[in-house]
Amino acid sequence: IRSVLIIGSFVYGLSLISLYFVNSYTAFIVIFVLPIALGASLMGNLSVSKLVSRWFREYTGRALGIAALGVSFSGLVMPNLTNYLLIDLGLGWREAYLYYGLFTLIVNAPLFRLLVIDHPEDVDQWPDGKTLNDDGQVASETQGVDWTLKQLLRDRNFWVLSFVFAMQFCAMMAVLAHITFYASERGWAESAAWIFSMYAVPAMISKLFFGWLVENKMDARLAVTISLVIQLVGTLLILVSQSPNQLSFIIALFGFGGGAALPMSNILFNKIYTQKSFGFSRGTAQPFISLFQVSGTPMAALMFDAYGNYQNAFLFLCVLLVIASIVIWFLRIPAVTGDS
Repeated sequence: IRSVLIIGSFVYGLSLISLYFVNSYTAFIVIFVLPIALGASLMGNLSVSKLVSRWFREYTGRALGIAALGVSFSGLVMPNLTNYLLIDLGLGWREAYLYYGLFTLIVNAPLFRLLVIDHPEDVDQWPDGKTLNDDGQVASETQGVDWTLKQLLRDRNFWVLSFVFAMQFCAMMAVLAHITFYASERGWAESAAWIFSMYAVPAMISKLFFGWLVENKMDARLAVTISLVIQLVGTLLILVSQSPNQLSFIIALFGFGGGAALPMSNILFNKIYTQKSFGFSRGTAQPFISLFQVSGTPMAALMFDAYGNYQNAFLFLCVLLVIASIVIWFLRIPAVTGDS
């Protein structure tokens, strides 16, 4: 995994740097769709989650929740940093991409090389510091079920998880992409950036809380349902907000619900398909999840163009969340989950 992370950082960093030199919109889009997407995937959620699952067995939920904090933290830091580069320093977007690319190459790649260890056994440690089998040997990654692609595609759990989190990510990305425009439409343009930033901290707390919650503390289906309902309530309340302050608190509530999606999706795939097939199962589901995740934003935009407001778009997203909260109960959680 360390090699994958290093390769990903080089691909991602060089791709960002290449944006400095583009001279056409087509080239810009191609770079984003191909090498940037590849680099982000290689050093992103799947690689990190697989690495975490190797180091933590008993505390997988909490560990994956902590590992996912960076996603929400970046939502707090990066918009403000980019605003500083573009507005305060007066840089252009080309220079901003250049600096981000150089940072990725200079910082990320060396840190991956120095700090990432693929297996605890490589440094004479055990997962969780105490995972031994009955023979006194370290519990290895080979334990669990080796799922094939054919088995995955025929398994109901695979499609339940893929559908539920596709809907949750779709609704989350659509709201986040349009909330600043919604605030501006309501006459709160000056507060739009602040309103958007209110998502980040509750989402970070949510990742820790729900990661801990599904660590055999609560039926995972109920935990997912709770997060979906919180996200649903937040989306509905957006439509009845009467002031920037109200909308800020509502987005914080929305963030607490939606922020749980990333760690819980990883935790449940790990529980259902065991550590041995976690990476394969989660990676196989990702194209399906991503297809719906990216479709939420243009869908909301099209509905805004058609109706002249966001009400119908946000209500449609609420319907998706209701459906997801029902579908999750079709998930069958094994009594014994191997490396969970």
